[in-house]
Amino acid sequence: MLKKEKIMKALYYKAPGRVNASICEIPYPKCKDDEIIIKVMSCSICIGVEGDHDQNGSSISNYPVVPGHEFAGIVDDVGKGVRKFKPGDRVTADNTVSCGKCYYCQKGALLFCEDKKPLGCVQNGGMAEYVVVKEAKGYHIQDHVSFDEACLAEPIACCIHAMDQMQIKYGDEVLVLGAGPMGMILAQLAKNSNASHVVVVGSTKSKLDILNKIGIETILMDRNDYSIHEKAVLEKFPHGVDCLFDATGSEELVFSVPKLMKMGGRILGYGYYRGHNPELRFPFSEFWDRECTYLSTLSQTGDFDRAMDAIASGKVAADILKTADYRLEEYFEALDRNLNDRKVIKIIIHPNGEVEA
Repeated sequence: MLKKEKIMKALYYKAPGRVNASICEIPYPKCKDDEIIIKVMSCSICIGVEGDHDQNGSSISNYPVVPGHEFAGIVDDVGKGVRKFKPGDRVTADNTVSCGKCYYCQKGALLFCEDKKPLGCVQNGGMAEYVVVKEAKGYHIQDHVSFDEACLAEPIACCIHAMDQMQIKYGDEVLVLGAGPMGMILAQLAKNSNASHVVVVGSTKSKLDILNKIGIETILMDRNDYSIHEKAVLEKFPHGVDCLFDATGSEELVFSVPKLMKMGGRILGYGYYRGHNPELRFPFSEFWDRECTYLSTLSQTGDFDRAMDAIASGKVAADILKTADYRLEEYFEALDRNLNDRKVIKIIIHPNGEVEA
């Protein structure tokens, strides 16, 4: 008698676009000798990647695929060669998968891998009851850290990489443009860095209020009149700031940046620009006049240890980022809310239906 194949529920995109997506049953993952299978307890929506899946497709993805690269859960099964984990362990996982063979991997620059296969984009991710990952990509969750907090290790790790790029010096004055989840994480990391002063500019008052409660100064932006926040910033910093993180993804805001900088300042573009022009217009002359440096950041790989430490130590209050909980069956309702409600920070999906108190 043939053994019945074990199945699970998952969010599955046969091809890009919601018309090609559904919550359905797919086979339970197969576990190789060096892999672990995680019962997913929490999986956060990344509005950038998940939003792209739902529309024209993510440029870093192949289909069909199960989305979800920010997840945490409980080890359900382990391969024969696994030594680091056992069933029942609470874990999260680094979603990046490098080929190990290309030019950049051979140089040790895994982030720039030419044949990367990230979970949730090329390989099946965490918007499912179970997900399989390499043992080397798993990380234990500290006892006092919740699944909802731990599933945010990935965006926190990405922000830690951005902090490495910025190299904040002792006494630097820092401005963060944008109070979405990444701006809120960057602000907390900057506050716990060498910076002497950190201010966040954002257009949604409810998000700024949350930052105020944890001791981070904010300025409300008027999207119809950028001169208001520009004036407020320069009143606080008459010479401008040393470091500016642009976490808005707003093309027009790039033109506000040079006038807010000190001579020799450093700007890091974090948010992807989604302007009306196919290529980003850029105020080169103003950058040259101030001898500013413009930096960029791709994602992360190998920064989960530091991300989990930031969560466990309270240097990043991951709990303030969660707006709401949804079951997997409610995914599209949750995604629409995330896309259309500016007050939303992070929505957590619970594929196995269990929500932490």
